[in-house]
Amino acid sequence: MPLADSIHAIGAVSAYLKSKLVSKTSASNVELGRPEEIPTSNSFQFNLFLYQIDIDGQLRNQPLDEGQAMPVWLVLHYLLTAFDTTRESETIAAHNLLGEGILALQTMNFIEPDLAALADNPEPLKVTFDQADSELLSRIMQGSDEKYRLSTAFQVRPVMLVPAIEPRYSLPVKTVGQPGAEGATVLPSLGPKLETISPEKFAAG
Repeated sequence: MPLADSIHAIGAVSAYLKSKLVSKTSASNVELGRPEEIPTSNSFQFNLFLYQIDIDGQLRNQPLDEGQAMPVWLVLHYLLTAFDTTRESETIAAHNLLGEGILALQTMNFIEPDLAALADNPEPLKVTFDQADSELLSRIMQGSDEKYRLSTAFQVRPVMLVPAIEPRYSLPVKTVGQPGAEGATVLPSLGPKLETISPEKFAAG
């Protein structure tokens, strides 16, 4: 896939996480957005909130190849909140669902999704958990109701965005299509084989 597809890498990561959280847990849906918003359905579901994007310091100046435009390497920070069938996040059922979500994320430790926007990522995407202390949750969940909701935080890295710029070197291709002069035909083999010896014998002296 062309590297230009990586322009949609951020959305592709969110879509992948949403799909896997539904398939690996008892949640029927995953909504994207701020976690203090009350879910719209009476079913077990998650809220997935991309609250911060950082530049990956380990790969900040790492090109894919000499002569190519420098990619932007990102770290995506997410918050995962669970809701029960009564749209509450502070119940035993919601806590159980949150545990399912944490285990689902753990199984996605290294991600190699078959998506166009992520197919050319040179490294598997790594999921690691962050500290979700009361200060972080209170800062993120500021809103009309200002309700504290138990959540888990995690990050995904390295997510690659590549500018749609032609490389500053020529590709090692001289012709396209059928060449004008094919030259000698070479077939693969296990090596040379002796067919005949001429003359078969000779007189000594």
